[in-house]
Amino acid sequence: MNPVAVSTHGYETAPDADAALDAHVVSVGIWLFLAADAFYFAGWYFAFFYLRALNNNHAWIIDGLTRPNRGYGAVVMLLGVLSAASYFVASRAAGARSTLWAVLAPVALVLGLAACLFQGYEMWHLGFGLTQGGYPSVFSGLTGSWAIQLAVAVAWLAGIVVQSRPDRDTVLRSGPAASFSGILLFLAGMGVISFILLYLIA
Repeated sequence: MNPVAVSTHGYETAPDADAALDAHVVSVGIWLFLAADAFYFAGWYFAFFYLRALNNNHAWIIDGLTRPNRGYGAVVMLLGVLSAASYFVASRAAGARSTLWAVLAPVALVLGLAACLFQGYEMWHLGFGLTQGGYPSVFSGLTGSWAIQLAVAVAWLAGIVVQSRPDRDTVLRSGPAASFSGILLFLAGMGVISFILLYLIA
């Protein structure tokens, strides 16, 4: 009887060690990206509070300014949160071959696409221009940045869903596919914070 060779790193085979290293590298890379992106959004949040507090010549929100619809903003936020939650649950299932993944991953994609489309429609029908005060500038920059990042994430998610067949990348590299949920959860969190600031506090 031949004993199974175990490497010094605790993995029985070289492919197992490679897969673990691949998942670790992707996970660290995503966390580094999210840390940098958090500072990016922090800049917009600082601009929100600074311009709101300064309010030179009452230019934060000028008289008669059309305000974005809270209900519409809530729908976009909810779609983003549901998309992230669906993918998170799917990615924690027993790999891309599970029934839960087969159902929830496409659902997350559809919800993400809907969030992008709804946000794009709202941005196209704001009713104010970028130069009509501090609030319109911050709203357009913050919301537009979030929408662009969400669109890129949804495109990435579409690639993951397409690659969900047994011999494709999502199954062969399930660790990195699971780590991607961090990006969607981060964007969902930024969406919630932005909604509170731009629709409730402003």
